[in-house]
Amino acid sequence: MRIYLALVLATISLLTVQPVFADDVVYAHPVVWHIKGPHGAVTLFGSLHILPANMDWLTPDIMRAVARSDVFVFEVPTDSSAQDTLNSLIAANGSLPAGQSLRALLPPDSLTDYDAAVAAAHLSTSVTDHERPWLVSLQLTLADTMNRKYYPDAGADYVLMSWANGHSRPVRYLETIDQQFSLLADDNLPLDQFESGLKRFDVAHDTIQPLVQAWSDGDVAKLGSLMDANFAAHPELKQKLLSDRNRKWAKQIETMMGESRNYFITVGAAHLAGADGVPALLRADGYQVDGP
Repeated sequence: MRIYLALVLATISLLTVQPVFADDVVYAHPVVWHIKGPHGAVTLFGSLHILPANMDWLTPDIMRAVARSDVFVFEVPTDSSAQDTLNSLIAANGSLPAGQSLRALLPPDSLTDYDAAVAAAHLSTSVTDHERPWLVSLQLTLADTMNRKYYPDAGADYVLMSWANGHSRPVRYLETIDQQFSLLADDNLPLDQFESGLKRFDVAHDTIQPLVQAWSDGDVAKLGSLMDANFAAHPELKQKLLSDRNRKWAKQIETMMGESRNYFITVGAAHLAGADGVPALLRADGYQVDGP
């Protein structure tokens, strides 16, 4: 699970890297879905939570939907209160038991990968050695994406949330920090899975770029195939992180469409592709969904 949870937005305080804005603008055309309900309407937008700082994806279609929306909905809050909650959860759940070290848990042939990944991320083994594998994996993932010039502050969620707050629009959330944290903070993360993940942090191996390209092109089928490939070895993770949550969110969205409001709902793009994506679930329940 590389970057597909909105919680990465709230975790930015773990690192100190700041975006470097490029002069050359890259124009993107991500997809939006428009759904009509019995009383209200929804624009459903699939976000990438981390993007290049120079990407312009606010198309006229998106901006028209933004302007007419009464309420904005995101996966999880990222305000200061949410950050405090997250920091408390990490402090309470992120450390190994006293006397244990991650280095000692790893087999000798994985230590080279571990040291290289931590060095490339500009982290300190004096800190990571005392953290649980899930937390180290998260920090390495964030640092790796930032080193490749993908930033949470440029992510679609951050931009749209800033717009909503700046224009005094009400904001709602599909999940709480505690709920997403319980998905991310996997105390049962197998050590061999952590070890295999270390090999992904290679300076020549950019797994994010194909996702950004598919999203930028509005290629939902390609995005779905990339998600399937990402979870191929761990279908139980796809069920837990995507499919189960999609069903819960679809029901929440159906409730919202019973209100006389226009909603702009932003969730990770992975949740909108495929037969168990939110748009497909809403269509199966009889709603008119305009989009791919």
